[in-house]
Amino acid sequence: MLLLASFFFSRNDPSRSNASSLIATIVYQIILNLPDMRETILGAIERDPLIFTKSLAVQFTSLIVAPLQALSESGFFSETISRRLVIIDGLDECSDHRAQQNIVEVIANGYRQHRPPLIFVIASRPEQDISLAFSTGVLLTTTTRIALDESYLPDADIKLFLTDKFQEIKSSHPRRAYIPPHWPLPHVLGQLIAKSSGQFIYASTAIRYVMSIRHKPTDRLDIVLGIRPPQRDLPFSELDTLYTHILTGVEDMERVLDILSIVFFCSYPPLTLTWTSPMIENFLLLQPGDVEVYLGDLNSLLHFEPDQSIHVLHASLTDFFVDYSHSKKFWINYRARHAAFARRCLQILQLKGK
Repeated sequence: MLLLASFFFSRNDPSRSNASSLIATIVYQIILNLPDMRETILGAIERDPLIFTKSLAVQFTSLIVAPLQALSESGFFSETISRRLVIIDGLDECSDHRAQQNIVEVIANGYRQHRPPLIFVIASRPEQDISLAFSTGVLLTTTTRIALDESYLPDADIKLFLTDKFQEIKSSHPRRAYIPPHWPLPHVLGQLIAKSSGQFIYASTAIRYVMSIRHKPTDRLDIVLGIRPPQRDLPFSELDTLYTHILTGVEDMERVLDILSIVFFCSYPPLTLTWTSPMIENFLLLQPGDVEVYLGDLNSLLHFEPDQSIHVLHASLTDFFVDYSHSKKFWINYRARHAAFARRCLQILQLKGK
């Protein structure tokens, strides 16, 4: 299957952080890859010069579905060499949540009404609005989901990536003469893989930081591992930006920080108690179901297990929250939180003693 068109959303690029240029970009690539469609598509634009100011649904039907209909009827797309794959990457990076849903709904309705000869691959973090759109209506039965989780053995791929990149650094870095032959040690590689939590963004961010040609790679790796303090630039600024972007969409951040503090500090060694959602709700005097509501915008960072415990998907997330240089306004002062939880425990004991 060959690529016909693609669009990559990015929150950092004003031209790609919204859906205004989505259809135009895809149509442009269709014209380039299928020159026979040029006259048909340009004819539709000439008949309606304001077409790109209209809804996504109108643009999708008029500029993609209808022009491809004749080509489809001729049997063109039944050939194995035909270009029919359209990739929309980073849908969660679209700044308008309603537009995220709208894009999915437009494609779904287009398939239901017209059966266009295209295959769409939509890549995204599992944000609430997007997950809901894929779980209802025609998309529930016409789509296939692939979760890039532990079932695809990502640790092995990440290990291969890191090993290859470290070898590249040792063989080509301007300051390779200062790198020990057995650097990095196996346990260090293991730490980086564990911190990655099955996600390439941590590993790739760490490697880009270590590869800086203006520094010694050994020093930069020590900074990544927390052995040496950073001088100016932080090693995970890109990852910090991603976490900050996700958290900015949260409505009641203070309550979310209360809940996350329990998850981070009260569910792991030396404490062995696993806190479930109902337990957290009782402890914080919340209503049943409130924890899931408050954490609803963090689906890409957290996962609710069948026993209603909360699993943190990224090992680096705790590091982000407890280090003010990373989290800024989202900082969790773990000493203050521990003190607050201790006071809450005393209150509960006093109430039970009456």
